[in-house]
Amino acid sequence: MQTPDGPTVFWPPASQPGGKARIDARYTRHLIHSIFTAGAVREFLLSAFAKDGQEHENLSAFVGQLRGFFSDNLAKNMQEAGMAGIDKDLIEQAENLALFEREFLVDSIRYQTSAKPNPDAVFWPNPCHPDHPSSLFGTQPMVKNIGLLDKTTPVGSAGSCFASEIAYYLQNNGYNYVITESDEADGPQPESCARWGIIFNTPSFKQLAEKAFSIRALPKLAEFHPAGNYWQDPFRENIPFADTEAIEADRDAHLRACRDALETCKVFFITLGLNECWEFKPDGAVVSRNPKSPLHSALLRHRVLTVEENVDHLQTFLDVLRAHNPDLRLVVTVSPVPFMATGRADTHHVVTANAHSKAVLRVTAENFCAANDGVYYFPSYEMVMHCLEDPWEADQRHVKRSAVAEIMKMFEAMFVINPDA
Repeated sequence: MQTPDGPTVFWPPASQPGGKARIDARYTRHLIHSIFTAGAVREFLLSAFAKDGQEHENLSAFVGQLRGFFSDNLAKNMQEAGMAGIDKDLIEQAENLALFEREFLVDSIRYQTSAKPNPDAVFWPNPCHPDHPSSLFGTQPMVKNIGLLDKTTPVGSAGSCFASEIAYYLQNNGYNYVITESDEADGPQPESCARWGIIFNTPSFKQLAEKAFSIRALPKLAEFHPAGNYWQDPFRENIPFADTEAIEADRDAHLRACRDALETCKVFFITLGLNECWEFKPDGAVVSRNPKSPLHSALLRHRVLTVEENVDHLQTFLDVLRAHNPDLRLVVTVSPVPFMATGRADTHHVVTANAHSKAVLRVTAENFCAANDGVYYFPSYEMVMHCLEDPWEADQRHVKRSAVAEIMKMFEAMFVINPDA
């Protein structure tokens, strides 16, 4: 590429003749090199349109000249050589020009509020702005209504304790929340579709789908929950049993209930909670939560998952579900509830470990949604962290029910068909 002498001017001052419009040879050379690949056509365009001292009235006029060049030369080439003899370089460069025009059309209006579904989505709210002040508090960080469900749509959820709040809200507000297994021992309301318990990490989502559809048999483990004074399966946190025999007696019915729920739901919400997890050393299965005793620690290993590992686990979860429920649509969110404790305290304070965990999970959600049709991100995490003035309970970890209600207003605005009907 020929290096122009002197600076390339992007936007001349208005006081200059043709200011804010005219483009000189330096700018034109950069533009030709950025649009067209090396070859005879590009060299001709440089010699014809970007000679030293040559100017163009404005960018639009210059692109019009390029368009005219290709229109004239393609027609001439077809007349002289016929369809079979059309110059390959000419065709490729014409396609490059068309691609440039499409990209430029998008890029030139990226910050224009009038061109967006939600004009308030472009700029960060500023209560001190002299012309249009707005507050971050009360903002719903969404772009448009997607319209996934109404109150008749079979809907389910799984995930951390924030997912339980979503489950309670859906049940209490007349949505068709799928319940295939419940027990009074779990509390006054089911917190999930099929007593699969609290799910904090992405491997547990994968394992839920794999066990439900007989792809994988999880190890038969049992532990005593000292705080709750009950027995539980370490893969089903917070689901109480009287003894180990009751855990074993429930396994087959539970698997059927999981399968029925995952086959029935048409929309399914998952909340991503933690990036740290504990693997069962003999086979790599991941338990729901951290070890509760030295006996646990001897058979479990601590892991910090990468973005790629998290995405792979979620992809397997989705692939297994859609093999049995092809129309399923998935809504992914990141739980705002922080770590209770970190296993990395030798090197990381719990606050910084939590920040890393949420960042990894947020990128995981972004990449996973981008890779799959019918998978959507719900910004409840952002709403709690930025858009609610007083979201936390006294423990500074859990979200107030009033905050959940505000978050679910955004859920309805974002996902419910005709939310104002």
